[in-house]
Amino acid sequence: MPGSQRLTSEQLEVIYALAYAHVAQGQYAQALPVFAFLSQYGPTRKHYLAGLALCLQMEARYDEAIRIYSLIGVLFPTAAEATLRVAECQLAQAQLDAARASLELVLASAREDAAHAGLAPRAQALLSALTKEAHA
Repeated sequence: MPGSQRLTSEQLEVIYALAYAHVAQGQYAQALPVFAFLSQYGPTRKHYLAGLALCLQMEARYDEAIRIYSLIGVLFPTAAEATLRVAECQLAQAQLDAARASLELVLASAREDAAHAGLAPRAQALLSALTKEAHA
């Protein structure tokens, strides 16, 4: 697009607000194309990618969601929440060993960085459920 026709940051945030409103109402299918557009327009903006990945996950498009969450992990190495979401997708696909490894990464990150401590209870609960299921 020519520079004069590019959307401004303010315009992109208005579009993001629309997509976010759909997500807040559980309308993931409606939010998905908007987040896809935003992610193409701003491919390194974490909140656009996270919205896209969440919509894919909630629409049971787990492989695609894992790819986007993994991209977030590459672009933002301290984004442990993306690893937790990868684990959720892996669990949904019964990739138990992979999910266990992802959850252990989240727990390690939570131990090393207080900013990620809030992720530990969910990661531990999922890991405990996974362990119980393996022993059942």
